[in-house]
Amino acid sequence: MHDLQVFASAVGALVTAIAVAHKTNRADYDAIFKEKDAIIKSKDSINRELRLERDEFKKDYYEEKALRKKLEKELKELKSPRP
Repeated sequence: MHDLQVFASAVGALVTAIAVAHKTNRADYDAIFKEKDAIIKSKDSINRELRLERDEFKKDYYEEKALRKKLEKELKELKSPRP
């Protein structure tokens, strides 16, 4: 009977050790997942900022292009001989 109690205590200790290890690993996994989510949010934020900056540059480029075409047209008109 005593051997059975010792065996049961050993199994209980082993199960307790596994449960503690599992809980520790779960906490580690949760921390990893939270860090991953933070990185993804950070990446999304950076992508959003880059898109806004790109759109601003595009807008400026097309405005300058339109102005350049207008000025080239006016210059062409000024260069052309008048009748």
